[in-house]
Amino acid sequence: MSEIPARRGIQSIEIAFRLLQVLQASRRPLPLKEIAAGAGMSPSAANNYLVSLVRTGLAATDGKPGHYRLGSSAVALGMSAIQQIDGFEIARQEVTALRDTTRHSAAVTAWTDDGPVSLFKQEGDWRSALELRTGLLSITATAAGKVFAACLPEAATLPLIGRERGTGATATLSGPAIVEAARREMREAGYVVVRRDDGTGYASAAAPVRDWSGGIRFALSIIGSQNSLSTERGSAEVRELLACAARATAALGGAAQMSADPASG
Repeated sequence: MSEIPARRGIQSIEIAFRLLQVLQASRRPLPLKEIAAGAGMSPSAANNYLVSLVRTGLAATDGKPGHYRLGSSAVALGMSAIQQIDGFEIARQEVTALRDTTRHSAAVTAWTDDGPVSLFKQEGDWRSALELRTGLLSITATAAGKVFAACLPEAATLPLIGRERGTGATATLSGPAIVEAARREMREAGYVVVRRDDGTGYASAAAPVRDWSGGIRFALSIIGSQNSLSTERGSAEVRELLACAARATAALGGAAQMSADPASG
């Protein structure tokens, strides 16, 4: 079968985008030589492109002579892109991908004033003793809820945690202790796990999906039984969970690696 030929594009636009990527990756205005090096261009060639980028507002000169940063048009484009993004659709696609790849149940959860709410689920081939459902979830007894405990300010989660009756390992822990344990687990592993000892055999792992602001937007979960679902670091299931969460985060303009502790930001 013959390969489909690549579609022709405008090379100058692609080159200009390389320069914008260099500016985007920096937290400070950059000198011309550094921009050119980052884009793999000569300073003279980069300067010609920057002149046009400044004219369009995609780049801007800085107060420090010879330095450039992203301009107001780049900001406007970014804000418009954020408004056009359908975050739930992105998360829903990753739920389906997670289920198809691992064959375990998967779900996406969002935070509300009443607590974590499961929005969409896909049943896996190996079902846990508890049937997946959409609707309000426990903060302490589900991995999705635990993600929000780890990533949200205590003012949002502690009142709701106080209303829940602790089970298993959380039965003797105070609300702040539950939150700190979840944050520690998130910092160390990038995801959290719940394995219940209530006879159901329930096991779940969940990771945060963040948006451009760095805040948590969704929790992506994989759910199964303790006999079939490996929640250990480096397992195939956990690697896929983190990959799906990272893709969704990137699609929402977020950074995959961020501190889970709101107090540290």
